[in-house]
Amino acid sequence: MRSMSVFLFTVLLFTSCNQSERATMDIVPYLHWESNSIQSNGIRLHYWRTGGIEKPTMIMSHGLSDYGLLWASLAAKFEKDYDIIMYDARGHGFSEKPEGPYDLTTHVQDLMGLIRILEIRKPILMGHSMGGSIVMKTAADYPDVPTAIIMIDPPMEEALEQLTPDIMADWKEYLRTQNQRPKDELIKEARTEYHPGYTYFEYDHWAEAKHLVVPEVIDILEGEGFGNPRDLFAEISTPTLLLKADTQEEEYRKRHIEAAALLPNGKVVHVEGAGHLIHLDKPMETEQEIRTFLNGLSL
Repeated sequence: MRSMSVFLFTVLLFTSCNQSERATMDIVPYLHWESNSIQSNGIRLHYWRTGGIEKPTMIMSHGLSDYGLLWASLAAKFEKDYDIIMYDARGHGFSEKPEGPYDLTTHVQDLMGLIRILEIRKPILMGHSMGGSIVMKTAADYPDVPTAIIMIDPPMEEALEQLTPDIMADWKEYLRTQNQRPKDELIKEARTEYHPGYTYFEYDHWAEAKHLVVPEVIDILEGEGFGNPRDLFAEISTPTLLLKADTQEEEYRKRHIEAAALLPNGKVVHVEGAGHLIHLDKPMETEQEIRTFLNGLSL
């Protein structure tokens, strides 16, 4: 029973969010974006790229069971000023889906391969959830690579205490179930239970991501898991913005602030009213915080 209760916690953690206040007009921002693939770390990685000459490059790393196009609404707001790359992590989206490995270090090597092959110099690295852990470890292990990092609700202590290998079997079965469910059922559930207030564009791609992911991605919970922020933060020298979901638990907020204080050049912002998918829950607030942070950099 403990395994199932913890599993349900993780489902809520990685899918739940608060009511969005924005209109639900549909946009298709990627019609003019590049869709391509490269070989990185022994597998094929797919990516979308907004492009542009003489622009700083921003690489976006998505969360567990999502894919690159879940960044599209946010990327559209920044493509005028940045060359944005949204890649599908191994096992997700249109990237290759090997049997393994799926550990955090392998994800970092996938990202580093993409950076090297595309000859990207000093990118801004942005990651949500699992992607936040990936860019966190990348910045800690390769401090000379990013010019800045932005982490959107990466797993921190209260989540890491629950995200343990004993829930892997239940979580994999949950993903297998989502793989098989009709897309319209997934969209209806997202609209009424998990993600009220999003655009149909976002519902459509959220559901597509669930059809494209493989259960083996849950193997990231083995070994080092998502990494310990308190250990990694002290190794990150690059300017860092940490956006955290709103929380009513004062203890968690305090622990986030304590952990962020270990960042030599970073800050944490709790986004009021936001759930785990901060950039979709509170798009205007997210954009404002990111712009304020980026405007303070020397690019």
